[in-house]
Amino acid sequence: MNDNTECTDEQLMISLCDGDDSALEKIVKRYQNDVFRFCLHYLGEMETAREISQETFLRVFTARDRFDATRPFRPWMLCIARNMCLNIIKRNKVAPMDSLEGLEEASSAASPAWYPATEHPLENVLADERRRALLRLVYELPEDARELLMMRYFEQLSAREIAEVLETTEGAVRTRTHRALNQLRERCVGKLDFLS
Repeated sequence: MNDNTECTDEQLMISLCDGDDSALEKIVKRYQNDVFRFCLHYLGEMETAREISQETFLRVFTARDRFDATRPFRPWMLCIARNMCLNIIKRNKVAPMDSLEGLEEASSAASPAWYPATEHPLENVLADERRRALLRLVYELPEDARELLMMRYFEQLSAREIAEVLETTEGAVRTRTHRALNQLRERCVGKLDFLS
């Protein structure tokens, strides 16, 4: 594979299936932070999220022959990560996505589009406070609403990608996301005004 050209994820998976193990290294470099952050949103514990994100790439490798190169890679990989996170949650019988420790750090690193950084230090402090307050409100939502908002706004997945991860339709994702946003709006009334 020519390192001078940027390969798509799907091309890397084809190369991996053809025996090019360096393709996996490129995939890991490309997605290790995204997968870690994705797992952290589910698990709320940094060390477990690190382990599951590493395990995700092992599963990508072992399941490489089942990858359909006509479909996008990222949702397929995130579906693997999600299923592993849900298995951990079921096995440990812990409440998913409840811990905000570490999640605030991960969300700040993700720099959600709704609170872009500014040049003025005070504005940055207020933006950080808004982000933390909003994150707390998101994590008070029911699990399915949190999951959708996390995928859409923190991971910036499209409705189509979310549908692939959740193995549902785009229409269902749009409807459920609209409901989740309405739930979040209801919780925001009066709670974020002091940060305006």
